[in-house]
Amino acid sequence: MIRKIKRLYQLAGKNKATLAVNVIGLSIGLATTILLVAFIMHEWSYDRHFSDADRINRLHTIWVDGDSKVVHPINLRKAFTEIPQNVPGIETAVQIYRYWNIEIIYDNVRHANNTPLYVDSTFFNVFDFKMSEGSSEYALNDPGSVVLTKTLAHKIFGDDPAVGQIVEIENRSYTVSAVTDDVPENTHFSFDLLLPMNSLHFMHQLGGLEFFTYYLFDQNADPEITGDAISRANNEMLAETFSMFHGSDFASEIEPLTRLHLFSSASYDLGQRGSISTIILVGAIAVLVMFLALTNFVNLFVIEGEQRAKEIGIRKVNGAAKADIVRQFFAETTFIVAISFIIGLVLAELFLPQFGDLMRRSFTGGLFRSPLLIFALAAIFILTVVLSGSYPAFYLSRLKPAAVLKSYGGKTGRRRVVMNLSGSVQLLITLVLLTYLFGINNQVNYLQNMPTGLNPDGLVNIYNLNDNMKRQYPEILEELLTIPEVEGVAAGGHTIGGGGSGQGIRLAESQSDNIQTINEYRVQPGLCSLLELELKEGRFFNPELETDRQSVILNEAAERMLGLTSATGRQVVMFQQPLEVIGVVKDFHYSSAANVIQPLVFTAYSENINNLLVRLAANADYTEAMRKIEQTLKSFDEDYIISSTYTADIYRNFYAAEERFGKILRVGAVIAVLIVMMGIFMLVSNSISRRTKEIGIRKVLGGSTTRMMAVLYYNSLKWVAIASAIAIPVSYFLLDRWLQNYAVKASLRWWLFILGVAIVLFLQTVITIGKTWNIARRNPVESLRYE
Repeated sequence: MIRKIKRLYQLAGKNKATLAVNVIGLSIGLATTILLVAFIMHEWSYDRHFSDADRINRLHTIWVDGDSKVVHPINLRKAFTEIPQNVPGIETAVQIYRYWNIEIIYDNVRHANNTPLYVDSTFFNVFDFKMSEGSSEYALNDPGSVVLTKTLAHKIFGDDPAVGQIVEIENRSYTVSAVTDDVPENTHFSFDLLLPMNSLHFMHQLGGLEFFTYYLFDQNADPEITGDAISRANNEMLAETFSMFHGSDFASEIEPLTRLHLFSSASYDLGQRGSISTIILVGAIAVLVMFLALTNFVNLFVIEGEQRAKEIGIRKVNGAAKADIVRQFFAETTFIVAISFIIGLVLAELFLPQFGDLMRRSFTGGLFRSPLLIFALAAIFILTVVLSGSYPAFYLSRLKPAAVLKSYGGKTGRRRVVMNLSGSVQLLITLVLLTYLFGINNQVNYLQNMPTGLNPDGLVNIYNLNDNMKRQYPEILEELLTIPEVEGVAAGGHTIGGGGSGQGIRLAESQSDNIQTINEYRVQPGLCSLLELELKEGRFFNPELETDRQSVILNEAAERMLGLTSATGRQVVMFQQPLEVIGVVKDFHYSSAANVIQPLVFTAYSENINNLLVRLAANADYTEAMRKIEQTLKSFDEDYIISSTYTADIYRNFYAAEERFGKILRVGAVIAVLIVMMGIFMLVSNSISRRTKEIGIRKVLGGSTTRMMAVLYYNSLKWVAIASAIAIPVSYFLLDRWLQNYAVKASLRWWLFILGVAIVLFLQTVITIGKTWNIARRNPVESLRYE
């Protein structure tokens, strides 16, 4: 066996450079394809691990306000309490209420930053999680019970049993009723603990769209009929509840659980959502990279086969049958492809962690356990062997010995055109990838550099305040301001740059049914000035004026929506009592700059504080400043564990999807360039070797070295020109289509389309000139002796 392998290596590796390029190019292409296919399969697997995944559906509320249409994944509480009883075909239902991160205290030890979900007692009837301790049957019935994940239970109790233990959450005692296995990463929601919905102390205040609603359909129910019945019932409830919203229409939709991660049209979700456009991009890159690698492999193997024509003729003279030559070439091809596959698999495993970081995913459980992935790899292996081995095996093996033993020329013209065309297709793909990459980076840079309307630099958002610290906010404020690195402190109920609260608003003199939708940020006096918002008119909240608690500040978009040119001094109604508009701020971005700025109102009526916002001095040492801030907070609560984020990072994260999009393209483009340039290197080498005598004759007849280089360079240059002429309009079309998703878009400048051409042209020039220089400057006698 070892002797056979060694013999195959000697035969397949007669041209070491070709063998190296073949193996390296195919290995890189294969490793890239494996990683990208693994990502696609991971994204596709979301929520399919639930045994009843195909019967679980979520209800969405569609709010249409004029030309604006927003799909909300949240619903009224009635969608759970009334619809299941009135609509046939529903086996059970559950609602989820998303809550902010909380602190758990056990045995006087605090455990901060835990993600809770409030759920109904039917949660485990819909989503079947395995239990590490206890039973799921009655785990959420008692309002004083709590269900922990395995990781959190071990963090709190170590190896001791968790069920029956009592923990403190927000000054209330809860008994651990069960422990679930950790939530699989390919689930559209995540949690550290589950709390019963009937323990939510402010449930009576939640009369709007607040709850994620899931229905488990009966096995024999028609999904379309049941879904339509749910939508009709929900539409009636929406129309009744929000009848006072002037100009608003409502609709509903049912979305299957297995489509939520990739296809959901909802405006946000319980967790990080995927994108079918990303899947399409990744799939396209996987196909294109593998196509480039296979094309290179086949082209180079064809070249190698032509150079071995005489060997084939000699073997046939010595009695070798056609079948013997076919077997030999397929054995050599299989050997090279096998080596490439082994290297590719090793590379995929080695780079899997970095790839996971790039895609913001954790690929656990082994890369090659999926039968579908193994089947895909086997198909690629067989396809590669067949494509690359067919030409030398079936074409060269049928030539007569007399023909191939002559100075072999053969009918290479047609094959050469085919190879040049395939090279042009490779260049076209590479140029499109490069141009698309430059266009995406241009758009992201444009959005990130747009003025936000506030100053996020140096702002630290501290978001895990406990009840004890919230009560001491005035004292904490005074102490923080004594820190030299701190320029200002303010507080609020919402994270600036995060989601606000959806409300209805109308002018006091308008009819009670003339309400329009608006986003609300609940803040404490001082926050607007800390953000460095710019006033259009009026003033900010004054902490010295108690009447400002019953006042509001609008942005320009809200002022326009209300049909006002000067809103200061006007009365608006949001709840029961009229509120005075004391100021209007110029529009600022509190979501991605790609979106149209929506109407926003700042209110100061709420005493609830969820976030501290601290502005650090521009020249401050942030590490030292954060140490002092944490020290100060601990002086009010010695066991407090700080959790914070920079507002600038929140704003930067608006474009995380686009940046990841660009990074994926960057990897694909770099690999494409590498593979194509390796192919060009070998094609140029082959072309020069075929024209060595021609170069010698031209030099004897007086041709200069420069002239010889120009002749050799012209052929490769014209194929770049052809590829560029096609790539530029194709790239423009793709980028223009992509930019249609943005309300604000960067212009497509000419250099975006020329830069990729320049890069490819430069690399090809270096390769071509480098290879032709040594041949063109040779003594003609050496060239004429060639072969």
